[in-house]
Amino acid sequence: MEVGIFKGLLGRLGVGRLGRNALLSTIGLAIRAVVQAGYLLVLSHWMGASGYGLFAGSVAAATLISPLSGWGIAVVLTQRVARTPSESKGAWAEAILQVLTTGTALVCLLMLGVSLVLPGHIDYPSMGLLALSELVALPLAQVATGLCIALDRGAAGAVCMCLVPVSRLLCVVAGLLLGVEGTPTHVARLHFGGSVIGALVAYGVIVSISGLPSWRRRLPMRATLRDGSRYAVGNLVSTSYLEVDKVLLLQMLGATVAGTYTAAFRVMSVFVLPVSALIGAALPRLFAQHGSPAGSRTLIIVTLSGLGYAVMAALLAVLVSPWMPRVFGASFEESSHYLLLLAPWTVLYALHQAAATGLTAFDRQMSRVCIEALGFVLIIVLNLLLDSRMGAAGAAWSLLATEVFMAGCCWWFLRKANLSPPRPVQG
Repeated sequence: MEVGIFKGLLGRLGVGRLGRNALLSTIGLAIRAVVQAGYLLVLSHWMGASGYGLFAGSVAAATLISPLSGWGIAVVLTQRVARTPSESKGAWAEAILQVLTTGTALVCLLMLGVSLVLPGHIDYPSMGLLALSELVALPLAQVATGLCIALDRGAAGAVCMCLVPVSRLLCVVAGLLLGVEGTPTHVARLHFGGSVIGALVAYGVIVSISGLPSWRRRLPMRATLRDGSRYAVGNLVSTSYLEVDKVLLLQMLGATVAGTYTAAFRVMSVFVLPVSALIGAALPRLFAQHGSPAGSRTLIIVTLSGLGYAVMAALLAVLVSPWMPRVFGASFEESSHYLLLLAPWTVLYALHQAAATGLTAFDRQMSRVCIEALGFVLIIVLNLLLDSRMGAAGAAWSLLATEVFMAGCCWWFLRKANLSPPRPVQG
């Protein structure tokens, strides 16, 4: 009843489906942002800069390959259900099976390679729990969020996107209140427990909306793996570049430096969440409008709105930067400097993500993959060259330079393909 009243009110205000879902996603991400900020605050005080740096760097190692979990099934599901909502049950079954299969394989791969590549990680059992959290549990909740949005259930999608972070925070707070020692090993167990609980509740939300998954109506996995290949590789290079610098800092400069920089970046990530919400809500609409002038108009609206959010986020970062050591503890004093360096990233991120999403929706995914693969290589090279000379500031400058490169290339490819929105007629 309340949802219907909400839709009616927004309709009278001239807000359509895209705006409504973007608003609901923004509300969900705002709640998630508060929760993630609370999670960061609890962990930073409980573990200190060094302990948090070791934990965060180990999580980042799993996050690096997490876009491969599901092998692009989230985008395939969104594309399929946005065009044919009646296929949601079969698509949901496909997603569950594909995430479980590919996620488990990635966990095994990570555990085999971690001793060779990442000598600075936490103990193996804890690393395994973190891998399961980031490669199986969280992707299942993310797929549930995408399915809700594709079904025009923005409120349910907002709930699903918050479930894993909320569950993680509750588990960590419970451990703290029970007197558990704040070591990376103990925190990893609590992190895993919260991830599993959140994923199970997200499954229940989808069942309440769409019913049980239909295993008979799902497509063969070879077909969904084939369709998702370009999105899997694209997701890997489009998101992992944001995590690889934390892993490199942990290995090159130690846990304390990695912890102070990661805290600043996580704060910036919270500030930029409305941009992610807007772009995520727009993707189903852009898929449906592929090949029509409306798609270009939607893209320009999304871009301008995203830039508006990004400018406000950058100003907010400047304002709160002096408060970093007061909020997170004296050991995070350097985080204030890193937050100032990262403030322009929000605008560059919005430009990059809007253009990259346009390439995906307008059937230019391979162009996006090539651009972001080059960006992934670029940020690694820049970190290797700058971090040893400039410390964590080198990671910040590397990120900014990489975003400039990717945003410029994505927009250039859009214009080359005559996909950029037309300029307004004067007069």
